[in-house]
Amino acid sequence: MPDAVATVDADSPSTQRLEDRYGTGRRRSLDRRFAWGAAGLLVAGGIAFLVFSGWQDGNQVSVQDIGHTDVSDLVVDVKFEVTGPANTPVACAVEALNKAKATVGWKIVELPVTAERTHTVTTRLVTTNPSTATTARACWVVEGS
Repeated sequence: MPDAVATVDADSPSTQRLEDRYGTGRRRSLDRRFAWGAAGLLVAGGIAFLVFSGWQDGNQVSVQDIGHTDVSDLVVDVKFEVTGPANTPVACAVEALNKAKATVGWKIVELPVTAERTHTVTTRLVTTNPSTATTARACWVVEGS
């Protein structure tokens, strides 16, 4: 008995029914191109959102603690550096802490408006107990000034 070799006729009714049911493969490449295009549009939209949504806010203020000097048991000088927008009023909350990390003194310091972006500030805090640490807790742009 000779080996039978199966041949597939592309125009046969069974092949036509399979193509009708599952497609010919050309649609798959169209779907893949659509998916890549949609992914590209999503990435471009995300980047545009970050750029135009105020992600790089020009009114941001940063603060860096430099150190402190004990003047007496209940008085401490706090030194810190503030970077913010020029010609804009800025205020900072300064805090002194004791060994248990409890607040023993604090105040709000308003910085003078200057053309400089970076200020080194030294302020004096009066405390209720001896302090072991100080920090400029937060700085912000003063609105409405």
